Amino acid sequence: MLRLSHLLSMALLGLSLIVGCTPGTVEPTQSERPSLDEIRAEYQVALAKAQATNGPGSPALWSLADEDTTIYMFGTVHLLRPELEWRYPIFDEALAAADTVIFEVDMESPEAQQALMTDFMARGMYQDGRTLREVLNEADEAVIEAAMDKVGVPLDAFNTQEPWMAGISLVAMKMVADGFDPNSGVEKVIQADAQTMGKAFAYLESISEQADAFDLLPEEAQIELLYGAAIGLDDSAAMLDDMVAEWADGDVAGLGILVADPDGMGFSKAMYDSVLVERNRKWIPRIEALLEDPGTVLVAVGSGHFAGPDSVILMLEDKGYTVERLN
Repeated sequence: MLRLSHLLSMALLGLSLIVGCTPGTVEPTQSERPSLDEIRAEYQVALAKAQATNGPGSPALWSLADEDTTIYMFGTVHLLRPELEWRYPIFDEALAAADTVIFEVDMESPEAQQALMTDFMARGMYQDGRTLREVLNEADEAVIEAAMDKVGVPLDAFNTQEPWMAGISLVAMKMVADGFDPNSGVEKVIQADAQTMGKAFAYLESISEQADAFDLLPEEAQIELLYGAAIGLDDSAAMLDDMVAEWADGDVAGLGILVADPDGMGFSKAMYDSVLVERNRKWIPRIEALLEDPGTVLVAVGSGHFAGPDSVILMLEDKGYTVERLN
């Protein structure tokens, strides 16, 4: 059974895969879902564009500094295959130098475990007596039920979940079954090392803020997210491998095409704005505030937040900061 913290840590990863399975710039209605062949064709176009760009061969690391503060920024992947080796000397030096490590959200403290239940999980469950089956049309329900059967869980087991939670849960179970490990995720590795080194920890947002990014989506956008997870389930491991390859190469442009392109495959405008753009905007003043205190900080958050046209990096540069790519 996945821990609640594992489910939360895979939320944005799951979104990346889900939107990769759901084409486009057109907002489909329930009667206009794309076929699997259409989804695969659009994904292959995006993948070819991503693979046409190259990185330096290691995950991207940036720095932002003033006279007495250095902020390192490192994009993460929330779960990986255990055999992947991604660390390199410049990153290790940044981690060693940091006084404080900052993640997206606290998932480990006793208070966080309570909040995962009361804030995150509660937001993902229907509170008004409705059920998941009731909000799905017959065609969508058939696709989603078939996908649930593939992971060995009946749709009725998800029936009290809102569509966004069911979509994330579905992808999470499939990824673990296909050999990806939450305990091999970048945050888990960094956290273990940082604890050994005696680092302090801080966070850019609360669990409720992260949950709201999904929970406040319009219902149709949530159903689209779940449908994308279901129809593309068999391709999801290969798609994550593609995404991880771009991340591990440090190819920020290629990664942005796959996970943070508002005009490419996958994002409804509501989803893109809520899950990426608005959260990035909220983080900017919180990152700026770090410059007020002397010292060294490592900010490690999902790599999609540092890619694409609305990235944290570009938002900082638009405010006049000089952000240096270190590798």
